[in-house]
Amino acid sequence: MKEPTYRTALHPAVFCGLRTSFHDLSGDLEPAAALALLDRLDLPTNTRHLAELRHVLTAGHKNHYRSPRAWDDAVRSCS
Repeated sequence: MKEPTYRTALHPAVFCGLRTSFHDLSGDLEPAAALALLDRLDLPTNTRHLAELRHVLTAGHKNHYRSPRAWDDAVRSCS
């Protein structure tokens, strides 16, 4: 009975953590692992920034600061 509530509450929080880690100065994602985790999240397809995060991770980017143009490229590609 609690599982749907946990999924509804935790999946968006995990997504937010992944997105924040990508943009954080000290963030350092492993793209394949982060993408695998992202794929397991039950999120609405219209979740803001979901497509962009998937795009940068698929391209192998670990961090916004190591690849400063990657997010802007993702925004243009996903628009």
